[in-house]
Amino acid sequence: MLILSVAMSVVIAAQAGNTKAKRIIIFNGHFFNELPAAVKHNALPQDIRMFSIETPDETRATCMYAPSIELSDESLKYAIPIDKVPEGEELLRRYNEQKDGKTFSFSLSSAKPLINVGDIFPEFSATDITGKVWTNADIKGKVMVLNLWFTGCGPCRREMPELSTWKDEMPDVMFFSSTYESPEIARQVLDKVDFNWIPIVNDTQFKEWIGGNGYPLTVVVDKSGKISAFEYGTSPEQRASLKNRIQELRSAK
Repeated sequence: MLILSVAMSVVIAAQAGNTKAKRIIIFNGHFFNELPAAVKHNALPQDIRMFSIETPDETRATCMYAPSIELSDESLKYAIPIDKVPEGEELLRRYNEQKDGKTFSFSLSSAKPLINVGDIFPEFSATDITGKVWTNADIKGKVMVLNLWFTGCGPCRREMPELSTWKDEMPDVMFFSSTYESPEIARQVLDKVDFNWIPIVNDTQFKEWIGGNGYPLTVVVDKSGKISAFEYGTSPEQRASLKNRIQELRSAK
């Protein structure tokens, strides 16, 4: 994920001068606001190409073409209809013109996750922003969700309002957020977005799970203390998958 993120940053940087343009991603001929989860989860193939396109009216898009990756029906649920995209027909025409041509291409490989489904959640002791210490004893027999973030992570900040609704809907679940930053720095974001998960600060023990995969990382732990699901990065598709898993675990005996 780190290599992919860097590569996308290069392409998106070319669009930075256009303040009017919304972020549009075209992947294999489909329009998205976020990178499809299939691309995030799979090892990236050698045939992937990246490029940017722009119409005469300055509508821009970050483009990716990887014929070896087939998008699932679940991913396609989050595709934007072409008639909802500004100058969608023209963007798609230009995309099709360039996807088989000489574009920005390179070898990519996905960073390996540093946790695994089925692993026992490790022993921990963490302090929240009020000074309260939390340990495994506090989550025993409960579903727990841990979200790793930091203040400079835009996707982390953008998902926080939606994540807060999860706690409102599922008060029996232990929802923790974790940042390696100080309480003073963390408050600048937490207070602004009113993120209601239990805020762990000055925390480096979980930071090691990030590796080269990037933020945010959300981990779901079942009632027996085993990791049941996790997602690096965030998108509507990934969040829906996590929420569904949390709801399934709540009802499990």
